This record gives sequence, structure tokens and C-alpha cells, in this order.
Amino acid sequence: MFIIMGRIINLVGAEYSRLKPRTYSILFISADLLALIIQAIGGAAAASADTHDGAEGGAKIMLAGIFVQMAAITIYCIIQGDYLWHVLTERPVRPRPAPSGAVTPGSDMEDSSQNLILGRQVATGRARLTPNIKSMLLGLGIATVFIYIRSIYRTIELLGGWNGEIFVNERLFNLLDGIPIFVAMFVLNVFHPGRFIAIGNERNGVPYIELSKMTGAA
Repeated sequence: MFIIMGRIINLVGAEYSRLKPRTYSILFISADLLALIIQAIGGAAAASADTHDGAEGGAKIMLAGIFVQMAAITIYCIIQGDYLWHVLTERPVRPRPAPSGAVTPGSDMEDSSQNLILGRQVATGRARLTPNIKSMLLGLGIATVFIYIRSIYRTIELLGGWNGEIFVNERLFNLLDGIPIFVAMFVLNVFHPGRFIAIGNERNGVPYIELSKMTGAA
């Protein structure tokens, strides 16, 4: 989902994001990998322990990995919300890129630019939120919520230890671990990025608006 959000930022406008799309993906994927490595180390330590205390020590290492994962998802949600807020309120956090073919100060056409109406202008973030992108954001939001629910459950589960009431409750495990992952995977298959935000699909982005149409309508 981190890569998907980076792709959406590229389509809607990087000027609304506090992070570059590439940085976005690298940062959160690295955090996710770190969390998985820590959990793997904890799981290995618990599995190879000869004593109850050793097994509990492994569980604590796994818990640290889950905390890292939860922190990454929390920060991701905050940044995602911040980005969408800036798009919807039309408040770029960095300069908007100039449209191709635009007349810039100091060019050979500067003298004649007074009487020139540019044929294209960069569209607003709202204009670039096409139905495809809105659908992808909806699917991404649903998947994120269910993954976050699962992370909360896993944290509480391991806080109680291997013999805790929550850890040994299979119904809770199926309800709060298995089902959230199933829902997240199902939703991302329904709202598949290859269908809604495929690279090269011109329906996904509206990078420019035609000023000639606006002036003609006026």
C-alpha cells in the first residue's frame, strides 16, 4: 500500500506532499522490512528457548517489531491524511510545476507574452482526483483500516504473553488476525492498482486543463 500511495501522489500532484513519492515508498517499506526482521528474530528466539523466561524474552522482541510496524502505519496514515487535506483544500506545500510550453520570464517570447493566453495550465489537485483514483483511495483506506486493526490486536495479544487469555483464544485470532488480512487482500484485489492507476493509462490523471475551453465558455 506504500507503493500505491506513492503512485497516487505522482498522479494527483507531488506538490501537495511533504515527502517525494520515491522517498515515501523507500521510507515506509524500509520500516516495514525492519519490523518483519525484528519479529522474525523474536520468533526464532522464542522457538529455540529452553525455558519459559527465554520464550517470553522472544515474545518481547516480537512485540518490539510490532510496535515498529504500528508506528510506521500510524505515521503513514497521518501523512496520507495530511496529503489528502492539502489536495482537497488546494494548499500545495511546494511550488507547482510549470506546464510544458509555458512562457517564462527571460525567454525570447517575453515581449509578446502580454497578449498571449496560455493554452494549458496545471490543473488543481481536485481536478486530478478522477473516479479511478478516488476508487483506489477508497480501497486503500479500507485495507489500511483493517491492517491497523490487526496490528492493534497483535500488540495486545503479545502483551499478555504466550499463555495470556487473548493469545490462546482462537476465535479472537480468527476474528482480529485472519479476517482483517483477508479483507485487506480482498479489497486490494477488487480495487486493484493495475486496473485503477496503471502506469501509462491516460484515464488516471488529468495533468492539465484547457484554458481555451474556459475562455470559450466565458
